Amino acid sequence: MPGGAMSALLLRVFSELGGGSVPPEPGGVNAAGFGVPVLLLGPPGCRKSGLLFMAAVLAAEEGAGPVVFLSRESLQEVPRGGRAARDPLILKKIRFVYPPSLRELLHFFSCLHEASPFPSLIMVDGLERYLPSTASLTDGAHLSALMLDSASHLRCGLIVSAVPNSDGSDCAFTAVERYFPNQCLLCPVMSAETEERQFRVSFPSPHLQWNLHVEQDGGLRISLTASSQEDKSPNSEAEDKT
Repeated sequence: MPGGAMSALLLRVFSELGGGSVPPEPGGVNAAGFGVPVLLLGPPGCRKSGLLFMAAVLAAEEGAGPVVFLSRESLQEVPRGGRAARDPLILKKIRFVYPPSLRELLHFFSCLHEASPFPSLIMVDGLERYLPSTASLTDGAHLSALMLDSASHLRCGLIVSAVPNSDGSDCAFTAVERYFPNQCLLCPVMSAETEERQFRVSFPSPHLQWNLHVEQDGGLRISLTASSQEDKSPNSEAEDKT
């Protein structure tokens, strides 16, 4: 399993969406606690914002401290999927902030040490929207270092989502990927059997992989891949014990 409380928090989101089919981090974790930052990468349409929102809600339920959700735009709708019954007051533990530009985002992290109380978790949704094509490698490195240093100083979690760089050229986002080696990848899966969109979910060294299903009504659910189901078969479990 991927290490760090932030990876475990995403695993909890996937477990909810899969009805418990995604195993939790061994030994249990405090999902809202300090852990290795995670970069959630996926193309447009894979509902990264919804996944981050669900992670924010789960962390807020831990009650360890405020959760900060940063984005250039407000969420258009609350994602559907997972556990339905939740205390609506839990949203009061999430602070939504909408910096309009890279300059304001940098300013936010520069002043974060003045916050009271300190956040237990920081979410940054859609980082690529803060790094235009004119941004340089230095811009990406500066922003990444500031985010990571702030989270380390405050001992809070950090999860960042973004659309990955697709043309293979060096750009500001290339630096971001270098600063965040712990990544969760959402890759499109082509399927002619259904009209819903599917994305393969994987960490750098996963034991299992899953498919994220984005249904036509916007609902989210998780299923095990065929290879992962084979890994969980009784025969494979018996082999593991020998």
